[in-house]
Amino acid sequence: MKITILSVICILIVLLIVVGCANYIGIPKKKAAQNLGDYLQKKYDGKLGFSDLTLFFNAATMDPNMYGMLIYDKAIPEIAFYTHLNLKHILENDTLPMYPTSDNMTVDDLYKSAVEQYETRQAVIADFKTEIPEITFATETIELNFNSDLKPEVLDDIVTRFIDRLNQSFEALNTGYQFRLLIKTASHPDGFIIIPLDIEDSKRIQNPMVLSEKAAGFENLKTMILKHIHAKLETPYPYFKTTENSKIYMDKSTLSRGAWIQYLEDKRIVNNGNGKWRNPQTGLYVVYFDLDTKFIYRGELLTDENDTTSYREELRQIISTIEAEGIRTK
Repeated sequence: MKITILSVICILIVLLIVVGCANYIGIPKKKAAQNLGDYLQKKYDGKLGFSDLTLFFNAATMDPNMYGMLIYDKAIPEIAFYTHLNLKHILENDTLPMYPTSDNMTVDDLYKSAVEQYETRQAVIADFKTEIPEITFATETIELNFNSDLKPEVLDDIVTRFIDRLNQSFEALNTGYQFRLLIKTASHPDGFIIIPLDIEDSKRIQNPMVLSEKAAGFENLKTMILKHIHAKLETPYPYFKTTENSKIYMDKSTLSRGAWIQYLEDKRIVNNGNGKWRNPQTGLYVVYFDLDTKFIYRGELLTDENDTTSYREELRQIISTIEAEGIRTK
């Protein structure tokens, strides 16, 4: 009799543990995928699909039923959005748990926003179809493929008008990312110039253009520049070595002259865990070159105290120095 009572108690304890754990283990991925598929079929008649389904349980959400996924239009995959959903209750409640309750955002709100963004992008492409044969919007990059080589003044004019057009539809095109323009030409079909775009006062503004690492002949240029720097550092600054970090600003008035900004590491600084950590990246070296002819004009050490300056101070020093050399950035 005692054994029977103990057995019942043990079974009850096990059941309670299983039920309790179920609240924290959450919905299995296979069931989560089925629920999401059923929801999209019911709500959108199978028009939308999903991918990249991943459990999103962490200390912030504390919800074991939360999953992240990409939802997209099967007919037009460019219409897509990433979101998080409680897939245990998605068939009864499709409000977005990662948004404030007061916003009452739903999956349909994100879908309509994605449709608006797609249609706006198509309108931008249509506006420039006679000047830019191919425009591709990606997550963080807008590729402008001209399929021909351009004069500097022509590129400057088109880019200025293109950014103005983006700003006319700022809200519809705003993805939370700071876009950059990738300029492609006949001589540089994989990429030539990169123009980073900042956001100020709800509009995009262009930063100085830099050379893309996909530009034709880039690796040969890199080898030539680094060889020049190593030779110039060998005697006066033997404790410096080049790092993987560099910026290559291009002169917008020629699209050929450039300034290669190379970051240098001081080999004398060793961080072994004892004492305060010091930034070994203390040097900045600039080399002025011509991309078309691969001619190096000259080089100089900008500073050996770069570890003591802020990003803004560093940028201000670089821009003022290369502008004085004739590299037009604005």
